[in-house]
Amino acid sequence: MRTTIALFTSLFAASGALAHLQLSYPYALHSPLDPQTPEANKDYSITSPLLTDGTYPCKGFINNPASDMYSRATWDAGSTINYTLVGTATHGGGSCQLSMSYDSGATWNVILSWMGGCPIDAMTAEVTIPTDAPSGEALFAWGWFNLLGNREMYHNCAPVTITNGGSGLNENDYPTPFVANAGVNDCVTIENTAVVFPNPGKNVKYGGSYASTKPTEPAGFTGSNCVGSGASSSGSSSGSSTSQATTSSSAAAIASSSADPSASVSAGNASADSSPAAAAATPSSDSCKRKRSEGPRRSRAD
Repeated sequence: MRTTIALFTSLFAASGALAHLQLSYPYALHSPLDPQTPEANKDYSITSPLLTDGTYPCKGFINNPASDMYSRATWDAGSTINYTLVGTATHGGGSCQLSMSYDSGATWNVILSWMGGCPIDAMTAEVTIPTDAPSGEALFAWGWFNLLGNREMYHNCAPVTITNGGSGLNENDYPTPFVANAGVNDCVTIENTAVVFPNPGKNVKYGGSYASTKPTEPAGFTGSNCVGSGASSSGSSSGSSTSQATTSSSAAAIASSSADPSASVSAGNASADSSPAAAAATPSSDSCKRKRSEGPRRSRAD
C-alpha cells in the first residue's frame, strides 16, 4: 500500500512539473528532469513563477548549498545552439529574454530579447552564443513574462561551459535583463500586452502579433528602473501605451539570494499576443492561482 502511495505521489509530482514551463535543455538547477540531480534536491515546483521575496535570479538556487553546479552543456562562443522548454501552460505567449552571467548571478548580460509569441511560437528555439562571450563557466538563464494570467516572472538557470571565447560581453550590446513582477522594483507587466523591452540589446526577435509590426517603443509594463536589485537603468519610466520611455545601457549588480522555490500553479489558456494598444485590458478569468511552498516537493518514501 505504501509503495502504491509513493508511486502515485511520484507520478503526480512529475506531472505537476510538466504542467507549466521549464528549461529542459540545458537542464535547469534542481530540475526534476535531470537524472544527475538527487531526488531529495529535485524541485517539483520548478515550473512555478518567482515569488516576490527575493527568488530572483534563478529561484534563489545559485547560493543554495544543495545546488549541483556541474556544467549542463558545453558551447563554443559564436555557435548557434537550440534550447528547449517543456510544459503545457504557455499563457498566450508573452516575451522572453535569454541572458548569461559569469559571476554566479551578480551581473547578467542579455544575449537575446524575444518580444511577442514567446514561447508559444516555438518550444525549441535557437540562440547564438556571442563571439564576445569569454571562455569559462557561466550561467545561462531563460526569463519569461507571460501574456495571460497573473502578473508573473519565470526564471530558470543552467550552468554551462563556454569555449573558444572572446574578450567579454559589453553592456551596450548585451545590457542588463528586464525584471518585473519579482518584488525587487516597482515594475509590473500589463496583461494582454506582450512586453516590449526598454533595453533589448543588439539581438532581437519578434513573434506573435509583433512579428510584422516590430515595435521599438517600450510597452506592456508600468514602473521605473525595471532591473534587478542593485542594478540601474536610466530613463525608464513606463512601458504603457500612454507614455514613452527610453533607456540606455546599464551596469548590472544583481543580488542573488537563497530562497525556497515556489509551488506549482494552475494552467491558463493560450491566445495570440495583443498590441500595445490593449494595455488596459481586464484580467482574464483563467489567471494562474499561485501558492507558496516551504521547499522542493519530494516523493513519499516507504
